[in-house]
Amino acid sequence: MLSAWALKNWRLVAAGLAILALLAVMAVGFWQGLAEIAAMQTRAAEAARDERDAHWTAEIAKANAAVHQARAEQAVAVGRIEAQAGEQAGRFQTELNELEKANAALAGGDRCGLGRDRVRLLNEAR
Repeated sequence: MLSAWALKNWRLVAAGLAILALLAVMAVGFWQGLAEIAAMQTRAAEAARDERDAHWTAEIAKANAAVHQARAEQAVAVGRIEAQAGEQAGRFQTELNELEKANAALAGGDRCGLGRDRVRLLNEAR
């Protein structure tokens, strides 16, 4: 009975099947379009992520270079300060040795107390 109706109305059945086939092709095209949009979003996200990573890698490298430069400048400054401190310590030691020699050269060098000559000697050391 159904086959008799289909044979009688074959044009209607063919048109229905053509419409169904067209809808199937449209659905596949729509699905491929959505898949391409998703792929484009993924590529854009990866590109943005790579760009961000490159930016921050450059920022970190710049900060590290600044830190290394500051450390190098500090090392130079420390060397300069240590050299100055060594010179001052040597000068103070020399002055102390000269003061001790001058003190020992005074009369009664082993005596306790301060005499006028020792006070003058100490006043000159200032």
